[in-house]
Amino acid sequence: MSTRYFFFGTLLDRDVLELVLARSVADGAFVPAVLDGYRRVRVRKDSFPMLVADPDGSVEGRVFETRSAEEDARILFFEDFDYGLLPCRPSTAGGIVEAMFCGIDTAVEPSDEPWDLEVWAARHKPGFLKLSEIYMNCFGRMTPEEAEPIWEQGRLDLVARGLL
Repeated sequence: MSTRYFFFGTLLDRDVLELVLARSVADGAFVPAVLDGYRRVRVRKDSFPMLVADPDGSVEGRVFETRSAEEDARILFFEDFDYGLLPCRPSTAGGIVEAMFCGIDTAVEPSDEPWDLEVWAARHKPGFLKLSEIYMNCFGRMTPEEAEPIWEQGRLDLVARGLL
């Protein structure tokens, strides 16, 4: 079993994706794509993005296909209970494909600030990788709800140290 995802945020970063999947990801694993009808903004009070419906908007991202149900489980754990899988139809050079993206599923608030991968990487990537490593070490041992306090405490510690 595998799932085709449209990545638009931190999972576009190969280091983050490899940490989440616990494996290397080949150069050709990502297919450039564009998803119409949305814009990408930073989540209020955090460094990662969310998509907001915008009929005139479009978001550049990449399509990625997992290899197994465990990889799907790892991605869903990483995205935790704040995000739910939503179907989408991004455009690639080969045409429109059926995929899923992780959309906000709870009352997470968007900011007005557009989100950019390069800007995020320059400012937040090292701390985010450390936080993601701590959180992904909970995979298979806890539910996302049980691991959320570990994420939150780690985030607060890293913010206090100026790393996030």
